[in-house]
Amino acid sequence: MTTNRNDNALKNELHIDPLSSQNSFQHILEASELPPPGPLYYAARRALWLKSPDNNTPRQFSPSTSRHKLENLLDTPDAIYSEAVWEGGIHKVWKGLSGGASLKRRLPLNLVIKIVHCAWVRDETWPMGGVAPEPDDMVTEEAQPPQVLSETTLIIDNESR
Repeated sequence: MTTNRNDNALKNELHIDPLSSQNSFQHILEASELPPPGPLYYAARRALWLKSPDNNTPRQFSPSTSRHKLENLLDTPDAIYSEAVWEGGIHKVWKGLSGGASLKRRLPLNLVIKIVHCAWVRDETWPMGGVAPEPDDMVTEEAQPPQVLSETTLIIDNESR
């Protein structure tokens, strides 16, 4: 009987929240004064997109029993490949996430990655025993927004040719 209660707790962690972030960004755009379409518009819109909302400070929650269950399941040896771990509740969380549901409570990214990894091993998207290669395209400096050239720069460049 405890298993059913824990399974229901895992199911209750998920709920559908379609387009909530898209709607809130639309509100931010509507409340902002943007330049006319062009490079400056792009840069201003990008800056709004990258800016963290003021009310987006992480709240501290005590971990739920379902989160503890997930952590315990995924901390077992070879959890990624274990059928018992998959049937122990990981498949239900994956079904919700892959079906478009969002989490009611936050999960650490390392748990989400393990859940995805379990699912990918099951459907053979990820090869059994596969290891991700080290990235060779790591950006070492923070990406800079595109520069807008002034008319003066364009005139000087054209005259020098």
